[in-house]
Amino acid sequence: MKQLLADSIFLNKVMRNATWLLGGRVTTGLTSLIYLSVVTHHLGVTGFGMLILIQTYIQVIVDLTTFQSSQAVIRYGALCLERKNQAALQQLLKFTSLLDLVGVLVGLAIAITIAPYLGLYIGWDQAMVTQVQWCSLVILFTSTATPKGLLQLYNRFDLLAFQITIPTFISLLGAIIAVILNAPLWGYLLVWFIAQASGGLILFFVGWREARKQGLLKKIDGSLMDLHQNHPGLLKFSMVSNFDSSLPTVMRQASPLVVGIFATPTAAGLFQVSYELSTPLKDLAQILTQSIYPELARLESQEKWHLFKVLLLKSTAIAISIGVIIFIISLCLGRIILKYAFGEAFIAAYGILILLVSAEIFTIGNCALEPAFYAIGKPSFPFKVNAIAILGVYLPLLLVLTKFFGIVGTGIATLSSTALILILNSLLIWPQLRRR
Repeated sequence: MKQLLADSIFLNKVMRNATWLLGGRVTTGLTSLIYLSVVTHHLGVTGFGMLILIQTYIQVIVDLTTFQSSQAVIRYGALCLERKNQAALQQLLKFTSLLDLVGVLVGLAIAITIAPYLGLYIGWDQAMVTQVQWCSLVILFTSTATPKGLLQLYNRFDLLAFQITIPTFISLLGAIIAVILNAPLWGYLLVWFIAQASGGLILFFVGWREARKQGLLKKIDGSLMDLHQNHPGLLKFSMVSNFDSSLPTVMRQASPLVVGIFATPTAAGLFQVSYELSTPLKDLAQILTQSIYPELARLESQEKWHLFKVLLLKSTAIAISIGVIIFIISLCLGRIILKYAFGEAFIAAYGILILLVSAEIFTIGNCALEPAFYAIGKPSFPFKVNAIAILGVYLPLLLVLTKFFGIVGTGIATLSSTALILILNSLLIWPQLRRR
């Protein structure tokens, strides 16, 4: 009975944290749907596709260059809390903050430099390239991985839920104003810039405010010497986890760019609408990952391996069940949603929508497996899996199938890689847990 009660306590904690994030995601999902409807009706398929290509270009740079240091904050922060070592935790935060700063500066330099060359392939004129370069300044507001990790570490998922709603509300309000003013494309880019910058600033503020409330800023100095000496393997963990986290994100973000290069901005617009409609599953996967990881890290630090395995199995089963339900809804109502939410021209996106939703079932099934590797200090396993699936399978299929089959080929490439990731991670995690 004590064992069953302990199992339920940890699963309930995950579900409570996930509920906070789910509330925020539902709000942002509905707001985003209205925003997309407003923008697509005003800009049309081609204009919307051009807007998506610019946003995607900047987001790809952000995903490649900014460090996912929240992973290190949770993994090593949980150990610091278990040992009640505040000094080590302060050193950890200084280290991850430095990584965040370096990442955004490098990303901004790359985004500004590459824009003119990419514009030759996508069809950007000099005025458009200049707008893209100015929009790239939004990268400066993406140095938020450490504050995000702090909020997860201290179970402040209510603040995370609040923060994620801000950009979508600003986007919707700005889009309505842009429609009233009959603004050109740059007006919608300005709205996107303001929304993303606001979200980054708020996350930065609430994260560090939580650090102050927890007393982490007391007696903290400005020394940058030996920041990782109390955390064996921290530098390697940070590098590997950054590349591992970047690969799946780049897989999603690169697709519209490839579609724009090999097809047309119109095809990119159709793809993006389908992608946005499949995001409920992607968002749920992120929610469950963010909720499960801190609990797995705590169980690992306490060496409670039975609870660790039970939480992993139950979370995966719940996630896949939710994915199947959303797939059935998409299959039945997909065409109706595309027609009435975005217009007749977007019904052509139904096929790619079904493929992307199918792919996201495998993504959500993986939501507890990757955090399990991070929790036991083995980020190299999911990194190798993602490298094989994305670099070895997804990218070759993406280039070949998109060229010959358009956006349907893009969907097949996505589905193939997400299925392979789930299969490989499932096969690798259990031998690691049996050894413990």
